[in-house]
Amino acid sequence: MHDDKTPHFHKNHRKRVKDRFLSEGLTSFADHEILELLLFYAIPQGDVNPLGHKLLDKFSTPKAVFDASLEELCSIEGMGYHSSVLIKMVPHLAQYYASLALRDKKQLATSYDAGTYVCGKIGCLKSEVFSVICLDSQKNILAFEILEEGTVSDSNVHPRKVVECALRHNCAAVILAHNHPSGGAYASENDRRITRQLCTILEGIGIDVVDHIIAASAEKFISMSDSGLMPN
Repeated sequence: MHDDKTPHFHKNHRKRVKDRFLSEGLTSFADHEILELLLFYAIPQGDVNPLGHKLLDKFSTPKAVFDASLEELCSIEGMGYHSSVLIKMVPHLAQYYASLALRDKKQLATSYDAGTYVCGKIGCLKSEVFSVICLDSQKNILAFEILEEGTVSDSNVHPRKVVECALRHNCAAVILAHNHPSGGAYASENDRRITRQLCTILEGIGIDVVDHIIAASAEKFISMSDSGLMPN
């Protein structure tokens, strides 16, 4: 006999919420209900609906909840270590899932291919990184490398590292890429300046710069080539 002290009402409620998710997905769920559904799996007993509300009251938006630190989550009454770790896993799982569709991708034939590839690699990272995708003459992927971490600027995106990466993989072309953890899908003046600098250097040694992709999330990006922002 199970020693389950969960009230019958709450057990039925949890099953109804799970069945609703299985039949409808998350489209009709309110933000607090999505958090409630997640918390079922970390807090096996009791009503966690008020805790979903409490998280949104504290952090204002679901994204802010998922982006909160472990310490901030644990400070909320009712949120223990296990439930906080579960919340922290969500953006990482989303990025991992996005990357699965791209894991076996060998060719980046279009800017959309490049953008989705970059989003799957770095779109969910919390710190800003600068990376390079090395391509052969058919735009097949030879390598993907993160070269710098931190705010992208002249001071820490070293052209030497980009050149060394390109030469190490004997590539014909590269796609530059970095992310905006703030979620902004735009190319700043600094992004444009760095792109011009790297294009001049790389094209001077016979390596084509196809594009510069800026990932704003696991799904949103801007292609500087499509936006007419690449140097001629």
